[in-house]
Amino acid sequence: MIEGNALRHQMVLPQQQKIYDYWRSKCSADKFPSRHEIFPEDIGKQLPTTTLTEVVAETGRYRIRLAGTGFWNLFDSEIQGRHIDELPMGCRNDYWKNVLDNVVKHRRPYAGVTRPGTPNGSHLAQFWIRLPLADIGKNVTMILGYDHFVKMEAQSSDSSVSDKLYA
Repeated sequence: MIEGNALRHQMVLPQQQKIYDYWRSKCSADKFPSRHEIFPEDIGKQLPTTTLTEVVAETGRYRIRLAGTGFWNLFDSEIQGRHIDELPMGCRNDYWKNVLDNVVKHRRPYAGVTRPGTPNGSHLAQFWIRLPLADIGKNVTMILGYDHFVKMEAQSSDSSVSDKLYA
């Protein structure tokens, strides 16, 4: 089910690699770990920006079941219990729905970097990873997420680099 380490080598930050390695240690050759196999004490340093997102199969939506305290600064409110499409992220809602849809559809982890798109996140780069969790090993029912936020350096006023991220 999980082969190779190509994704791990694409991760820039050791924090991402650490949570990815932890998740992989819980995988077996033919199944993903369940939510009950992920222990908060094992990923303590990552908890403030860790999420557990529930796949709501009937509606095609995603609900944040658990969210670390680090998201308060980003959203100015609690996001736990809310659906992804309800969060104040503007056009980033479609981005995140696409990422989560891919985790579920392709049954594999994804990682990347973006801007948060939140009221308090315009000055940040968001390095993220989303990892599938399964109830009986194969069907993705939850997604373990980890985000690491980095302040971006001042950008040049040159419009050719205005969309680039600098961290």
